Amino acid sequence: MKDLTKEFGARLVDLQGGRRGLRGQLNCEVKAAPGADELDFIATDETLDRYNEVVRLDGWEIAEYLANPVVVDSHNYWTLASLLGNTTALKIRDGAMHNRVKFARDNPLGDMAYKMASKGFIHSESVGFIPLEWKQGMTKDEPARTYTKQTLLEISLVVVPANPSATVGMALKAGAITRADVRRAAKHLEMISSEPKADDPVNSGAKALDVAQRMLVRRAQLIAIGQS
Repeated sequence: MKDLTKEFGARLVDLQGGRRGLRGQLNCEVKAAPGADELDFIATDETLDRYNEVVRLDGWEIAEYLANPVVVDSHNYWTLASLLGNTTALKIRDGAMHNRVKFARDNPLGDMAYKMASKGFIHSESVGFIPLEWKQGMTKDEPARTYTKQTLLEISLVVVPANPSATVGMALKAGAITRADVRRAAKHLEMISSEPKADDPVNSGAKALDVAQRMLVRRAQLIAIGQS
């Protein structure tokens, strides 16, 4: 394997399982699936990302992910409370990633994610991967880097976005979700946003995420009572 630290430096992040790699977004078309509480996410393009890079869809290695095919909220692997569902089928064919997700609707976040995705308010997945092979762009008309082989380790959805007043508010107005849904999600987020103990190695890396979750709890509470 190539030296990822030398190539990517500070861009490397800790992925599910503790391995180091990159994260990126796949724009998807979301369609209803035959099974109960299931949706199909179909990555229909190879979008140039903010790093001026492209990830080739036919370069994905998916076997390792399928050994533990969970779909979580915003890459939060610290708690089972953030489990949104499981990938029940994932195939790369015809230049697209076909990912079927069965949502855990007993989880308030999973239920809200299902409703928002099925109504068109969530239409992308965030993936964590380890680059294996890539090529550098040689001209200004080419991407700076094109990944041609990469191992998929994780898939996330963003349930409560950075600006929930925008996306969650629109979902409320459209009737995709209710204020009761948001109240349940806010209570759920509040429950899982306890301060990590300094001497707990499992939670030592979660403090920044915890602060962000606390902010999202308050925003969700304001939406739920109609003040945002």
